[in-house]
Amino acid sequence: MSYSDVQQSYGRCRREGDFAERFYERFLQADPRVAEVFANTDWTRQKRALGQAISAALSYAEGETFMRSTLERMAQVHSRRGSVPIEPALYGLWLNCMVRTASETDPKWTDELASRWYGALSPAIDLFIEHY
Repeated sequence: MSYSDVQQSYGRCRREGDFAERFYERFLQADPRVAEVFANTDWTRQKRALGQAISAALSYAEGETFMRSTLERMAQVHSRRGSVPIEPALYGLWLNCMVRTASETDPKWTDELASRWYGALSPAIDLFIEHY
């Protein structure tokens, strides 16, 4: 399945310049557990990692199976035994914050695009939860 519309939307969001900042501001305020996870974060590195994760997730959703190993490595970092464990319940929150931030950032946003973002990012999230 092609998610070129989501890829293009993400590109528009990134061109806005502060997409990652806006996303993390929303995500950190969404749940106290999120702020705990990010207490000692190098934000420059984290924003770069976010971009890589979104790109990998979109490619994975499009069926590029070589991305599975990349996402599995990321998932291991966030597994219960990883260096930065993330409770599975927080992934839905992450996704909602991501889509909400995109909706406020992408000047060509539509309701249909919202469901496409959910569909594009959900396979990677399912993989992370599976590896928890």
